[in-house]
Amino acid sequence: MTALRSYNPANPSELVTEVPAAGPADAAEAVRSAQSAFDGWSAAPAGKRAEALHGAAAQLAAESAELAELISREEGKLLGAARTEVAKTVEQFRLAAQLAFLAEGSTYPAESAGVSAWTLRVPLGVVVAITPWNFPLSLAARKIAPALAAGNTVVFKPSPVTPGAGERLAAACHRGGVPEEALRVVQGDDPEAMAALAGAPEVRAVTFTGSDRTGAALHRAVRPGVRVQFELGGHNAALVCADADLPRAAAEVAAGAFGLTGQVCTATDRVLVDRAVAAEFTELLAELAAKLTAGRGDDSAAAMGPAATAAQRDRITALLDSATAAGAKIAGQGTLAPGTDPAGHWLLPTVLTDVPADHPAITGEIFGPLLSVVPIDGPDQALAEINADDHRLVTAIHTRDLATAGRFVREARCGLVKVNERTTGNGVAPPFGGWGASSSGAFPEGGRTALDFLTDTKTVYCNVLA
Repeated sequence: MTALRSYNPANPSELVTEVPAAGPADAAEAVRSAQSAFDGWSAAPAGKRAEALHGAAAQLAAESAELAELISREEGKLLGAARTEVAKTVEQFRLAAQLAFLAEGSTYPAESAGVSAWTLRVPLGVVVAITPWNFPLSLAARKIAPALAAGNTVVFKPSPVTPGAGERLAAACHRGGVPEEALRVVQGDDPEAMAALAGAPEVRAVTFTGSDRTGAALHRAVRPGVRVQFELGGHNAALVCADADLPRAAAEVAAGAFGLTGQVCTATDRVLVDRAVAAEFTELLAELAAKLTAGRGDDSAAAMGPAATAAQRDRITALLDSATAAGAKIAGQGTLAPGTDPAGHWLLPTVLTDVPADHPAITGEIFGPLLSVVPIDGPDQALAEINADDHRLVTAIHTRDLATAGRFVREARCGLVKVNERTTGNGVAPPFGGWGASSSGAFPEGGRTALDFLTDTKTVYCNVLA
């Protein structure tokens, strides 16, 4: 096997993790191993599976300080945000331990004498979980933990940007009581290995979070009949109405756009502001952005860390340069914290105005700390623009009027709608999934809804008189 290495994006010369990278044969072997473990794991009582998941949660909690430091060094996330991610990961496993008892069936009225009918929820088999670098623990946990709870076995493919976090997550699960064969890890960035993994004949389901491009490649690799759950891009707008609490709205919009360096599928890409308050709101937002600093993950004064990769930094920098060349203006921009490594993958939180309507900074997902202010003529125009988008993951409205908010909630055709909140952030129990091209497979993640994707329904008819 070749080596896969990760480096600190705040100090790119610092090696963080080195692990063996899998090839196609290794991926196929991992799937076969998970298949061989399926009968034993799926037949285990719910309490035994729950005990293992509680054990994994306990291991993760015990290692939380080390895990947060690893995430910060490997992905660039601020240490406080990394601690929050670890805590949410622990919650995911604790919730999944409850799900082990909730794969319930139903009984039905008899339609003929002596015949009873009921349903069972049964695990699928081998589930492949392919996860991104921006939440290397919590997004992986949202896929892995419910799959194990339902009695499936899992082959876990972490992002090649954050292999160390993926390795540590699986190791904590194994130490907690999940059999190693029931949760296998495949590392690397070999497209042929990924195709072999997703297309293996033993695989019954593939759950993936990442880019549209990778999702399309996976669709081609997955065999017919395999269940898929793909969380793809999000092109997210926040609406600020004329009656909104403007300082509060500006703070929430800034947090949704610049928190986590904007490297979140739920980040705010553009803010649609009622024309009557657009100038005042823009000034408030620009002032907030100017106070923010980008710095190392362990810098307690920093508001955001670096971009996770050099390619990510270069893409956002090129987008900003293109927008300003097309006539956009920088209304507000943060600064770089003192003492940072100049070779780091740095981006600055930036507020843009006057961006041409057909520019990619308006029309596409940003996935970085770049926010465009777009004046609009009220909620009707905002809803029309939001609903016309292909990637309808999340939207938000800021208003004091409950009737306006209620109408927006009803008519916004997005998977998630926030009222007077930032677009980012979600709980572990509610469903999570976008609409349109933002998701593929019609199965949202999260809480009890995860069982819909992870189990089959078996209907039983029993003649008690036979």
